[in-house]
Amino acid sequence: MSDRRIYLKEWRKSSGLTQAEVVARLEVHEDDKLPRTAASLSRLENGSQPYSERVLLALADIYGCEPWELIGRNPEKAGEVVDLVRKLSEREQERVLAYIEGLRAGGAA
Repeated sequence: MSDRRIYLKEWRKSSGLTQAEVVARLEVHEDDKLPRTAASLSRLENGSQPYSERVLLALADIYGCEPWELIGRNPEKAGEVVDLVRKLSEREQERVLAYIEGLRAGGAA
């Protein structure tokens, strides 16, 4: 498993859900690879059990976010810029990314 920081617990808490509530919502999925107990969800959240793409997709659906955000963005530290960019079209996001890369390269004063 990767040393990358995951934010499963933070996303659950920011959604105002308990582990038991999340597990109950996962029951609608007919997939035995998803957590079925609060203890198994806890192991995913604390990193002692690896997550799969199926888990990320199901949890993202419950938390109302993109799957990559569960492992790449702490919802407790989300800012206005991130929230605005999420609302842009793919083309607009590409333009914003190009602008930011230009800023980082010292292209703007």
